[in-house]
Amino acid sequence: MTKKRIMLFGIAVLSIFLLTACGNGDDNGDNGTAEENGSQEEAPGDMEGPEALDLEDFDADEALLVINGEEITREEFEAQFERTKQMVAQQYGIDLDADENAMLLPELQHQTIENIIGQRVLTQEAENQGMEVTDEEIDENIGMLVQQFGGEEGFQEALEADNLTEEDLEQMVYEELLISQLFETELNFDDIEVTDEEIEAFYAQYEMAQEQQGEEVLPLEEIEEQLIAQLQQQKAQEQQQAYVAELMDESDIERLY
Repeated sequence: MTKKRIMLFGIAVLSIFLLTACGNGDDNGDNGTAEENGSQEEAPGDMEGPEALDLEDFDADEALLVINGEEITREEFEAQFERTKQMVAQQYGIDLDADENAMLLPELQHQTIENIIGQRVLTQEAENQGMEVTDEEIDENIGMLVQQFGGEEGFQEALEADNLTEEDLEQMVYEELLISQLFETELNFDDIEVTDEEIEAFYAQYEMAQEQQGEEVLPLEEIEEQLIAQLQQQKAQEQQQAYVAELMDESDIERLY
């Protein structure tokens, strides 16, 4: 059995920043439904990016970032960076440790920094609003993970594969549940409207992608519900992005690297 990884947590901000910034965007004609158009997502790093972070002068326990008075050490950054590399490898099928992909790493480093900042300001905001996550909720979510991995043995193998301790995972679950509460409280995902014009434009992009690849173009009525769901998800993600950006703008962030 293929070894599965625990890449389910710590992804609220990753999905907001990394996958939308580095994946296929709105302007590449690849916005049709994945199952229908069979298209592959573009790999990150196509454009010239920033320089690699020089961390040689930082000890493992030395702060790279200070976010509203909370320090993020080099060790914390590097642990998150490794998880980000694994996530991108799964998403795009890229071995980021291969020499030919070395040029992608600087951009990924900076994306990881932004992900860490976004995740932390969200967590801090939820805590400042008095939101809580109980031990029972954390245990319940980890229990579901154990089941997904076929029991305790598979779960422990997945932890080891991702270089995670159970304490690491508990913290990730805590943050994800806290951020979910914050989004549910501050953002409105229930009344996201999609106009006929938006559906038609989205379908036109789908048609173009299918025709370019020589694939069958399904009638709009067959995939309209999927297109609406994708557009709603896109708009929800835009709400999240705007909210995270607002919190980051209001935060005191020191970049010491």
